[in-house]
Amino acid sequence: MTTEGITSSSAESTPGDYDVIIIGAGPAGLAAGIYAKRAGLECVVLEKGVPGGQVLTSPSIENYPGFPEVPGMKLMELMAEHAKRYVDIREGEEVLRVREGERFEISATSGRYTCRAIILSTGSTHRKLGVRGEEGMIGKGVSYCATCDGFFYKGKEVVVVGGGNTALTDALYLHSIGCDVSIVHRREAFRADRHLQDSIAKKGVPVLWDTVVEEIVEGDQVTAVKLRNLRTGVVSQKAVDGVFVAVGEIPSNQLAAELDLELDPGGFVIVDKSFRTNVPFVYAAGDVAGGIRQIVAAVHGGAAAALSCFEDLMNPYYRR
Repeated sequence: MTTEGITSSSAESTPGDYDVIIIGAGPAGLAAGIYAKRAGLECVVLEKGVPGGQVLTSPSIENYPGFPEVPGMKLMELMAEHAKRYVDIREGEEVLRVREGERFEISATSGRYTCRAIILSTGSTHRKLGVRGEEGMIGKGVSYCATCDGFFYKGKEVVVVGGGNTALTDALYLHSIGCDVSIVHRREAFRADRHLQDSIAKKGVPVLWDTVVEEIVEGDQVTAVKLRNLRTGVVSQKAVDGVFVAVGEIPSNQLAAELDLELDPGGFVIVDKSFRTNVPFVYAAGDVAGGIRQIVAAVHGGAAAALSCFEDLMNPYYRR
């Protein structure tokens, strides 16, 4: 191990052996890299694309402390610049396979790595509706995060698409900040917890049952959605300023499955309060571990996972 410092030696420019390898360079992975390196661990961050994760698609963020308003891309550029002062971030380095042994073996685009510990921060992707106009209107009225973007729609007409806990929570949040919100749900009953259903009824949030979004009308901004009633087949158009899609997330858990990590019913990695998984020396943080999918939560998870990793490498918890 090295002492704390800002280094990026030539020896770190090729695949090799490390104390910990962090897979994924979203907020969780970047925070983990900073904390692991500052703790004296030899580490590297492997990212198949560019640093930032889903935050890169957010046009504006207003709930990250210290930044009253900042574009998602700018925030992640600042985080990545900060992390690069400490840790080597290898962009375009996709992890193809992970194997557990005396040391973990990682096969990546540029070669083979080995390490004593792994922090998974591979994130998740929003489940999309797959309808016409959706892709083109992302950031222009289509959002997958009510707490991130809802502020911009105060006093405006919006719809939340979905019927689970996230959809109803989003609808209640949007209602609470002054949006004129309706819920579009493809079934005749919600799947959400009863207390959320009761709250929706109490607040008088309109629900369009047995209805799906067929199209999001494109323009400079979202102006309307085309809806189809599944019982009658009737297609109608509803004027809206925003569409909040809450039909689930797909965790990027392929590597977790290879490591035989325990997953919850939604496919998210199960971790304890210290972000340890069921496999010694494997940790998970950020969206892949579920929970509150917010930037601040991901940063906390990455930092906590790195500190748990340091503690375990010094004094393995499973031997105590």
